[in-house]
Amino acid sequence: MENQIKLVQHPIIAHKLQEAGKEVSKRIEELELDKQVATVETVKSLKESRAELNKELADFETQRKQIKEGVNNPYNEFEGIYKTEISEKYKSALDTLKDKIAFVENKIKSEKKQSVETYFNELCVSERIDFITFDKLGIEINLSTSEKKYKEQVYDYIQKVNDDLALIKSTDFEAETLTEYKLSLNVSNAITSVKTRKESEAAEKAKLKAQETQSRKNLLQTLGMNYVEITNSFEFNADVYVTVTEIYNLSKEDFTTKVSECEAKINDLKAKELEQKSPTNGSNVETVSKPIQVTKP
Repeated sequence: MENQIKLVQHPIIAHKLQEAGKEVSKRIEELELDKQVATVETVKSLKESRAELNKELADFETQRKQIKEGVNNPYNEFEGIYKTEISEKYKSALDTLKDKIAFVENKIKSEKKQSVETYFNELCVSERIDFITFDKLGIEINLSTSEKKYKEQVYDYIQKVNDDLALIKSTDFEAETLTEYKLSLNVSNAITSVKTRKESEAAEKAKLKAQETQSRKNLLQTLGMNYVEITNSFEFNADVYVTVTEIYNLSKEDFTTKVSECEAKINDLKAKELEQKSPTNGSNVETVSKPIQVTKP
């Protein structure tokens, strides 16, 4: 299309700014602003000088703005006609073409996505994977990538999931690791998370067991039973004892029963010992054996 727009004449601005600039420099130098001292007495004079300079600058600004307006007006008028007659018509046509092209491209991408997603769903059913949605794959469908390429990506992803599931199946805590994996789909993080949690649980369990064991030993000592290394037991005598194995392994109920039995035997022994030490001159001496209070561990 032949060039329809031409600049016929450049704007010509007549001025004597260089000469005027010299006059301005001379005017400001005569004021000797650097030598003037601001005091209460001189501030009025300083304000008058400022007002004069402001008025002179305003005069120059008025002239500059008139030139700018004179130069801009023809262009602004030209630009308004240009937008109405040229650019807006082109933009409208381009927008129409853009919408039509987008409609076709979106339809192609939608059909491609539907085909790939259908393949994904069929593969999941075949592999018995029911905890992944197509969106989890993060595939962004575009026009340049082929449908075959997308299906290869889906296949590789499902194969990776199968490999992850096989690895999880070999772990000690399959169910818990699988639960973690389904949340993140990161097998390494899932295994590490469960392993760390199990180690923490084991440490806490060992701590509680040690506290329980020590509490049981303390209870036996309150009954007068002391540890004998050769038998690895807490003994009152050869007939009244609790082995360390029993202390560690007996349930709470069984240990309470064991302690109660030991306490009863110890009370009987102490009662008989008191009877043997009692006077035998015919007077009736009543001996009371106060039972030891047993606190359940």
